[in-house]
Amino acid sequence: MAEFLSEEELAKIQEAFSVFDKKNDKVMPAADLATLFQALHCNVSMEETKEYVQVLDPDGTGSVPYDSLLPLLARRMRTAEKIDDLIAAFQVFDKQKRGTISPEELRHILSHFGEVMDTAEIDEYLAEADNKCAEMKGETKTGQINYVAFVGVMLDLSEDEILAMQMSNSQR
Repeated sequence: MAEFLSEEELAKIQEAFSVFDKKNDKVMPAADLATLFQALHCNVSMEETKEYVQVLDPDGTGSVPYDSLLPLLARRMRTAEKIDDLIAAFQVFDKQKRGTISPEELRHILSHFGEVMDTAEIDEYLAEADNKCAEMKGETKTGQINYVAFVGVMLDLSEDEILAMQMSNSQR
């Protein structure tokens, strides 16, 4: 996966990692993993960070080696890039810039562009996105689909990740 990174992305990862690699031995403290992800604009929940630490530091040494971390960072950066691309595509249809589109517009997009989905699959995604959006904000259903939440549902992201995406997207 790391071979799919551009030189610029690889340099960005190396630079961020070097901040935590105090001894220049290609190892960083596991406790700083969440901060590293934030520095690279990869939103991860605390639960995900704990899971990553368990995978990257199975012996509990408190250290994460660069070579083990690089493929994981590459995958997360590709997901972040995909998220940005999907959100940008939906923003084209959001004329009022409210962060939502109607179910009819979304149904049309999903059945005519890109990887075309069938009606049942579209209905399932619409229901899940509408429910997640309302639950996350403590609102009742509005009938509009928050496309950031929808992207999160499509990519099977956690609610924490979707909330972080929404916060990030609203600050742009």
